[in-house]
Amino acid sequence: MLSVFLGILTGFVALTAIGGGIAILVELDKFPIEWLDGTPFKSFNIPAILLIVFVGGSTAMATINITLGKKNALRYSIVSGFLLTGFILVEILILKQVPPGPTPIEIFYLLTGIIISGLAFYLLKNRI
Repeated sequence: MLSVFLGILTGFVALTAIGGGIAILVELDKFPIEWLDGTPFKSFNIPAILLIVFVGGSTAMATINITLGKKNALRYSIVSGFLLTGFILVEILILKQVPPGPTPIEIFYLLTGIIISGLAFYLLKNRI
């Protein structure tokens, strides 16, 4: 049952990360460019691609492996949770959001990343 929940979480993150990254790239979701002041980015394109590839890609791989019952599914999940958590932490630290972050959505995804990694680690260690 816990592995089903893990698959739902990773699937949800995969869909929202890939969809959100695409929405940023095609400018359906726009953020003030001033939020990038002091960062290495001149636009939101690179962060959007990183969101799609690293967060969306890793959680999609975890979801696929969980669904197929693959041996390394939990390891993929641990890594994907760490990537999500890291992405959100960097976002909170470098964006010049108004009002300043963390925003409720950042807190939600930060906790989701921690839950994904923690649950996968628990399942791996207990072979559930």
